[in-house]
Amino acid sequence: MQYQKLLSEFEGQLDALESGKGDVLFKAEKGIVLVEKSIRELQKQITGKTFATQADEIYFFKHVKPHIFSKLIYYVKLFNIESKRPRSNNATQIKYLQNQINKFQTFFNDNLEFYNYYRRGAMSLDEQYFIRGKRDLRLPLESFHFLIDDQFSTCHDGTVATIMAYDMLIVYLRKEVDDLNNTLEPPKPITMEKPSKLFWTGSKTDLIELLYALHAS
Repeated sequence: MQYQKLLSEFEGQLDALESGKGDVLFKAEKGIVLVEKSIRELQKQITGKTFATQADEIYFFKHVKPHIFSKLIYYVKLFNIESKRPRSNNATQIKYLQNQINKFQTFFNDNLEFYNYYRRGAMSLDEQYFIRGKRDLRLPLESFHFLIDDQFSTCHDGTVATIMAYDMLIVYLRKEVDDLNNTLEPPKPITMEKPSKLFWTGSKTDLIELLYALHAS
């Protein structure tokens, strides 16, 4: 299937957006529009079409579609996080951002079995996970999004996209936290005490007698 050209154009447009001007909310909003357009075009190319081999179909739904779809999840989540980000002191912002990171980590924990399968590059269940028309009965009911368009979805391509998106978001958020931490309290400069210019010119016995006299008084 001829989706390679679409992918190449998508990557070029995405690079131009990320390297261009504009704040994070502007880029997220533009990114959502860009990714949605690319997904619709990709859907037109795939829906109702048959892949040459089963391996091609698995590759598409395990790697190609999640690569694009993950960007949509990323930009939507990024826009929501940044638009609700508190504009107060650094400590409050750090707490907010860390809570968002924890939420993404919770998703990984809740989907630990598949997360480990995907992370270690396993392939034994690929026919179940990435072939259209297959169902994973272990998934919660709301996960059956593929029933809406079973020609463009499998039971786990969305999960892969979510994992990829959350990885990107965690990297972004950790960098923001690090930047805030670095400006939270600037380190105090280390200053060396200057040596006193005073010195004793008398004998050691005279010094001891002076100290006793001062102590007694």
